[in-house]
Amino acid sequence: MLLQIQNLAKRYGESSVFRDVSLSLAGGEFVALVGESGVGKSTLLNCIAGLDRADAGRIVLAGTELATLDDDACARLRRVHVGFVFQAFHVLPHLPVAENVALPLWLAGVGRTDGLARAEAALAAVGLQGLGARWPAQLSGGQLQRVAIARAVVHRPQLILADEPTGNLDPGTAAVVLEVLRREVRETGAACLLVTHSATAAAMADRTLHLTPEGTSALTVAA
Repeated sequence: MLLQIQNLAKRYGESSVFRDVSLSLAGGEFVALVGESGVGKSTLLNCIAGLDRADAGRIVLAGTELATLDDDACARLRRVHVGFVFQAFHVLPHLPVAENVALPLWLAGVGRTDGLARAEAALAAVGLQGLGARWPAQLSGGQLQRVAIARAVVHRPQLILADEPTGNLDPGTAAVVLEVLRREVRETGAACLLVTHSATAAAMADRTLHLTPEGTSALTVAA
């Protein structure tokens, strides 16, 4: 199993965000995570990626328990195994598109020329071939989200975490972006955990999980 979470809990001060969260993901799964606003869906993704620390429970990613790692080791694990897609794109406006996509490779020590070649291949895979030299300001919102996906998958991660990646897009563009994500899962064998408020997006997943803040089974398979 690629990802295993057992009895996870997170608090901010005296306030409980969620507790008793358990789930598992295998390679090749495309799983949707739904729940009311404020229930901690984004926080859960951040904990899985090692960007935030849980207060109780276990996260085991690619055979490594995150609680045993310091921040630097978490960052190294994330660079190898995790690709993160954000709702707000987080594309750097002062870099051309291809350089935005190549950043994870350069951080991992890949040479500039090889990194740019792999970035162009990743852009082609999401339908943006030939746009690597453009600036982010020259692209539409849907194109920028596909740039964000290309950046998240360029290093071939085993786990893709997508936090409301279609929240700022019109329905037609959202469907294109979701299909890009689903195709990436099918073609590479990666697992994807997709946080979404969209019933349409959730319907594209292999299964849907429902996050609630309380109870002994805080994360359950939705009906």
